[in-house]
Formats: sequence, C-alpha cells, structure tokens
Amino acid sequence: MKTKHTIILSCVLVVGLIFSGLSLADDPAKGARQGFGFKRHRSGGGLILLAKYQQKNLMVQTLSEMTGRSAEAIETQFKDRRMRTVMEDLDIDRQAFRTTLQAKVNRLVKSAAANGSITAEQEKEILAKMETHSQRREIMSRLVEKGVTDGTITQEQARMLMRKSR
Repeated sequence: MKTKHTIILSCVLVVGLIFSGLSLADDPAKGARQGFGFKRHRSGGGLILLAKYQQKNLMVQTLSEMTGRSAEAIETQFKDRRMRTVMEDLDIDRQAFRTTLQAKVNRLVKSAAANGSITAEQEKEILAKMETHSQRREIMSRLVEKGVTDGTITQEQARMLMRKSR
C-alpha cells in the first residue's frame, strides 16, 4: 500500500515538474533564447552601430584619398549601390584598397589599445584574426585563380566562390 502511494506521488511530482517547465518555457514561435538574460538585437545596439559607422567612414575616407574626390561625393555614391559597383565605377584596384584599409584598421586598433579602450591581449587577438583572415582570403583567391586557369572551374563559379554571401 505504501509503495502504491509512493508511485502515485512520484508520478504527480513528475507531471507537475513537466507542466511547470512548459509554463516557464519561451514561445517556440519566437525561437530559442540566446544566453542567460542577454537579448540579441538584430538591428544592432549602440556599439554595433558605432562599429558599422566607423567601418563605413573608414572605407569612404580610403576611397576619397585614393581617388582625390571629396568624402561627401563618395558617400552619395553609396546611397543606392554596393561597394563593389562603386569601386568599379571609380576604377579602384581592390587589392590596393584592401591593403590601405587594413593599414588604417591596424592603426585604429593600436590607438584603441594605447588609449585603454581595449587591452593589449585584445589588440593581439584582433590583429591576429585580421592577419589570418587576410591569409585565408589570399590562399582562396590563388586557388580559385588556379582553378579558372586549369579549367577546373568556370569564371562564373569563381565569382560565386569569391563573392560574399549577403
């Protein structure tokens, strides 16, 4: 008799735990929660916007320096068009642009470390990741170029491989 009551009580507790867990769970239509108490905003918070604007401004400044045009003139070209088409219209060498921009970002990271915005370890990590990314891009570019030359892949496939997915 006692084991019967124990089994019934255990079943009631298990069912109670399941229902309490379901009542506290998020709505599955909203998707899974990200982390513990930190919500991710897709539109971007202040720091994300700051980084986005800094990147855009660095690109505009770099294009302005490379073409001799004003930053405002360059910025108006970005209103309805992507970076690739603007660079093609301005006849900018992509590798020269990438090298110049990377040098500016390196200086920006170093100045952030110098003024205490980031630590020396964070500076090293950022610069190392940038270097790794640059090396990977160079290797990928050479492999794709070799594939086109060998006839292993077509020019269209090469463009697809080297294009950033958006």
